[in-house]
Amino acid sequence: MKLSVIFEDKPKRWGFRGDPYFWDYLKERAENMDIMTPDELEAWIKSEYLSLARKPLTNEYGDFAVIQQFAHGGMSSGGVDNEWWMQEGIPLLKSRLTAL
Repeated sequence: MKLSVIFEDKPKRWGFRGDPYFWDYLKERAENMDIMTPDELEAWIKSEYLSLARKPLTNEYGDFAVIQQFAHGGMSSGGVDNEWWMQEGIPLLKSRLTAL
């Protein structure tokens, strides 16, 4: 089983317009990765974010990054919402991983 299985069902709500593109980016990268621990998953997501955004993924209120490769139009185009990932996205993925 590959890590990408936890990305199969997309959330119904996102923070910014770039969040679904970051999700898809992670899913694609995870297609060739083996299952890992929840803590390793969080570290991996933060590492991927850092490499794209050139800044750390933090839980600081209102913090976000604009990642040009995820910009496809709209007011928050390319925006990846740190708060959503720290409060919703990462916990969701970690819980799916634990359920495996």
